Amino acid sequence: MNQSHSLFSFCKLPRPFVFWLFFLLLFSSCAQIVAPSGGPPDKKPPFARKYFPDSAATHFHSKSVEIQFDEYIQLKDLNNQLVISPPMEKLPEIRVRNKSLVINFREPLKDSTTYTINMGNAIQDIHEGNAIPNFRYVFSTGGYVDSLSVSGLVRNALTLTPEKGVLVMLYKNLQDSVPYKEVPSYFGKSDDNGLYKISNVKPGTYKTFALRDANNNYKINPGEMMGFTVEFLKLHRKDTLNFSLFKEDADKQKLIKAYQAAHGKIILVFNKPIEKLKLKPLNFSIGDVQKAIVETNATGDTAIFWFTSPKTDSLILQVSDKDRIYDTLRYKLITRAKMISLNKGETPKLYVKINAGRDRLLDLNSPLRFEFGNPVLESNPDLLAKLILRKDTAKRNLFSGGKFQQTEEQRAQRFQTWTDTSGSIKENSSYHLLILPGAFKDMFGFTTDTIRIDFKTQELRYYGTLKMHLHAAKEKYVLQLLDEKDLLVREHRVEDGEEIYFDYLPPAKYRARLIYDSDGNGKWTTGNYLQHIRPERVIYYNQTMMIRSNWDQEVDWYVK
Repeated sequence: MNQSHSLFSFCKLPRPFVFWLFFLLLFSSCAQIVAPSGGPPDKKPPFARKYFPDSAATHFHSKSVEIQFDEYIQLKDLNNQLVISPPMEKLPEIRVRNKSLVINFREPLKDSTTYTINMGNAIQDIHEGNAIPNFRYVFSTGGYVDSLSVSGLVRNALTLTPEKGVLVMLYKNLQDSVPYKEVPSYFGKSDDNGLYKISNVKPGTYKTFALRDANNNYKINPGEMMGFTVEFLKLHRKDTLNFSLFKEDADKQKLIKAYQAAHGKIILVFNKPIEKLKLKPLNFSIGDVQKAIVETNATGDTAIFWFTSPKTDSLILQVSDKDRIYDTLRYKLITRAKMISLNKGETPKLYVKINAGRDRLLDLNSPLRFEFGNPVLESNPDLLAKLILRKDTAKRNLFSGGKFQQTEEQRAQRFQTWTDTSGSIKENSSYHLLILPGAFKDMFGFTTDTIRIDFKTQELRYYGTLKMHLHAAKEKYVLQLLDEKDLLVREHRVEDGEEIYFDYLPPAKYRARLIYDSDGNGKWTTGNYLQHIRPERVIYYNQTMMIRSNWDQEVDWYVK
């Protein structure tokens, strides 16, 4: 009854009053109270308020450490950021407890030793992820904290680029074998710029070593990159020491992998160049096959064993180098019949790839290069004599002035070139290349199909030239021209005062690298730690050279 009375009373109110009452109710519903914005984002990293025990404490004998921060924290990427020097066999347990970081040691600490626990950028606030840069906790189990340090740069010995994540290690033991057997007395790790610093080091004499430690055991393992100094570090004040990182040539030959890639084709990959490779079938004699060829790649560490079908469907192959047997391989062979069956019953054609085509201009200084799928043993003179090379639509045969020849002898006649010896091929011109079927035959009896290629030559004014005058001491050098990706474009063996001329260079940016060829082998030679042989010195020209089309550039390089 009271409810109906209230409703009746509301309906009896004057209309203007009802209107304003409705307006006020609507306004109040829209203007609801909201929480104020949080303002600009927090960019401050956490701040360490208290240490238990204190940072830089002496006579440290605690089994744990607690560090209290002014806000809640988290740990990110601690495994990669953590560096403890000197290293511990058992890493401490490090965990977050609310606003505190707790470190529990899991092994006894050494007497009279200064420890540095560097966590890099691993400690962050929990909301914004702001990291404390290079956070460290230092303490000493002796009466004072060691204060000396050594810092420097780690670079690649060949490219001179900074090397990140490399351990730089100091050893009290001065024997050459120590990096193989012991963990270091102190160490640091290079940053993104290749810079490192080892702090809180005790005065003394140290052996120094740099290592890209792939398995995190602080010791040299085969295949790991390294750097060293021949002289000992006599540390009595803050010092600087730089390292050149290199990878040693493998000491012992090893067959890494071997597999049957196709009919009559076994590929063998070694860890270093082959010297005197010998492949001996044990279940048949070489006389049982018509042909057997061993091909090696340009670097000499990969071999291909080509052979025609024996009178068996299996192969037992003994592999040796310099009369040392490395392995005995067993394969169920891919027979000729099976290969033809996989090719829909048709005899396969000999594959060939050529360095020119509709979408690939032929460089004026380059011959036509033919890369065959299998070793080529025969070419048909009659068919090659009919090879037609026509300019545009003219039917003028230009082949009479050309020459086919095998290149890269170690690669089993799979690479041949055709060189224009009559000057018939001109710049900025279109040609049609036709090679008739059966012109080339491989060791399996497969022949090439008809080869038709339309291509165009580059115009002469597209290229630029570089003339470099090298002013250096009278030593042996290798001058290399590199592109923007540091890939080798050209190289030349030079001596002091010689003028080097690079022509037919596509317009681009180039860098020049000079190798001190101390052993005279015409290439960069790496180092050897135990023999105290450093990698050959390398320097770069201090400017990038821009080669422009139809332009000659001269450079004087004064080598100090």
